Amino acid sequence: MVKFIRSTVLASGLLVGSAIGSVAHASLMVSSSLYTPLLPVGTTNTIVALQGVSSPSHAALVGAGYKLSFSVAANQGLVHGASSGNYAVPVAGVSAGSSSFLSGDLRSTQTTDISASGNYLSTGTGTITLTFSTPETSLALLWGSIDQGNSITFDNGDTLTGAQVQTTTAGFVSNGFQGPGGSAYVVAVSDTPFTTVSFSSSSPSFEFAGVVASGGTISTVPLPAAAPMFGAGLLALAGLSYGTKRRATSKGKKLAATPLIAADPI
Repeated sequence: MVKFIRSTVLASGLLVGSAIGSVAHASLMVSSSLYTPLLPVGTTNTIVALQGVSSPSHAALVGAGYKLSFSVAANQGLVHGASSGNYAVPVAGVSAGSSSFLSGDLRSTQTTDISASGNYLSTGTGTITLTFSTPETSLALLWGSIDQGNSITFDNGDTLTGAQVQTTTAGFVSNGFQGPGGSAYVVAVSDTPFTTVSFSSSSPSFEFAGVVASGGTISTVPLPAAAPMFGAGLLALAGLSYGTKRRATSKGKKLAATPLIAADPI
């Protein structure tokens, strides 16, 4: 079974409620937040570095403790910026009502200038496979403009879908939203180690950034805010800590902006 932990946050960033929901599959504990970065904590952290590579690229990428391989269309893989109908930059936060984006990988500062945003990964309707050199027990990422058809498959038998994350992320706006409230920081923690994770989507696209994995201790803590661009809330529950929420715009077509409101706890 996948167990989800949620928080409800006002526009001020104050934590006002919480609940646990259950969706299907083995031994995966998941926490999500619209605006508070989440980091798995263990004996070691493996950070997936995507910067300094010309995009788009779908050549195998080998880093410290991991390898990325791609089975994607020529315009997908490691990408930068936005391409209408193909991919959109994951939203990391909000500044003065505008979307802000990671300028690089995990812990990077945020920018509202999309041209200054960092590289990220996009599957299109293909598959991106992340293989670790040593077993891991938790995975964190910034999941961009979450689509119901997005899917993460672990080689230990665990699966996490975009539909599940949409349902259990308080404040989430709607399928494929590309602005604030359509992306989320997600941490998945398993009691069974994994070495390979596959990211795929039944429709364009599954975009994600800020990827880090950890082995050892099964717990999570929030990262310090990279910039004063979003309110932060912190919840400690069932050994997991996490945070906040807000709002957005959609894949393929723009949706009207909506004011930030507090979501009701489930």
